[in-house]
Amino acid sequence: MTRRCLHGAIAVLAAIGPFAPVADAFAEVGSKMDPVDMPALAGGKVALFSPAARANVVVFFRADQERSVDALRQLAGCEKELTRGVHWVAVISGSASPADAKAAASGAGIRMPVLVDEGDKLYDKLGIRMFPAIAIADGKGVVQAFEPYRQLDFADAVKAQVRFVMGEIDQTARDRALDPEASKLPGQDDPSKKAMRDVNMAKRLVELGQYEAAVKQAQKALEQAPVPAAFPVLGMAYAKLGRCADATRMLDQAQKLAPDSAEIGAARALCAGK
Repeated sequence: MTRRCLHGAIAVLAAIGPFAPVADAFAEVGSKMDPVDMPALAGGKVALFSPAARANVVVFFRADQERSVDALRQLAGCEKELTRGVHWVAVISGSASPADAKAAASGAGIRMPVLVDEGDKLYDKLGIRMFPAIAIADGKGVVQAFEPYRQLDFADAVKAQVRFVMGEIDQTARDRALDPEASKLPGQDDPSKKAMRDVNMAKRLVELGQYEAAVKQAQKALEQAPVPAAFPVLGMAYAKLGRCADATRMLDQAQKLAPDSAEIGAARALCAGK
């Protein structure tokens, strides 16, 4: 299959698209979907997920959003490639226009049924606030992975997540697909510049609510070089995770090395009294 996008992990996070940072853009891995049948745009009802499937892919999209339409186009190819053992559905809000959703799905060429989330019960349960977003669950409806939209390598990222949930690839292979080796960038041989790129990625991950990943990215930065900017980001990520002892330790370092950082006060407030 022809690759649709160029690799570049830095550009991936930078190019997710303009939207206000949302800390809880989607639920954590481990969230469980209810085994329900939902109304389909084509008529009748369709199961949200299949117990017989090794991976259940649920696509949340908005028909009036360019990012969502592009995601559906890319997912049409994924859907054709990943058929055995995969249950695909798309879900729109109960307040969305059925006509617009039908047109978007038809234009993108997806074959998966489009379901209507009446009352937005599923959206609220999973905390979906950013579109498009992909939830990948096992046969019990337990979410094993989330993949937000990215302008670069979106289809490859989704396929890697699905294959990981199906047990076809291990975590190392999945991580390699999600964070592909980028072309050499200016200043790449400078440890401090490389570390700051990792810090910026960590900040972005915090904004997206991916706190564990943010911790790993900030720690990676410190392995490159002792950049002061990594400590307040680590402190905020730990505070969001409720690991206040670790957060305090990082924030104390940040107070010494990067006292002007806005994250320090905000992170300390999260851990106040804990």
